[in-house]
Amino acid sequence: MAKKEAKEQKKEKSGRGKVRFSNSKEAKRRLIPPFIMLTAGAITSILMVVRGCELHEFLARLLLILLVFYILGCLLKGILDIIDRQNKSPEPVEDENSEEAMEKNPDEEGKSQESAEEGTAEE
Repeated sequence: MAKKEAKEQKKEKSGRGKVRFSNSKEAKRRLIPPFIMLTAGAITSILMVVRGCELHEFLARLLLILLVFYILGCLLKGILDIIDRQNKSPEPVEDENSEEAMEKNPDEEGKSQESAEEGTAEE
């Protein structure tokens, strides 16, 4: 029990748990095309062995199936990435003009706030 707690504390201190969590989605997505390709290849292989295809025909079909399903897996991964980007909340975009104005005249803004405070204090 104490060992588990020590490991969790080390992860919290190192911050690696957060990095792994954020990369886990990307790592899982990277496995989609090969998984689809290999699943289709396994199904094709089983069906062709049961039907008794010749070796040359077997290999040609298997190669074609692997290529087609790898491309389909890449398309699926791309679509999921696009959907994920669209579902992310947009980051607040600050206006460049307001940033430049703040950099050029930071004293003016401070003075206007001070004068407003003085005006309320005098009343």
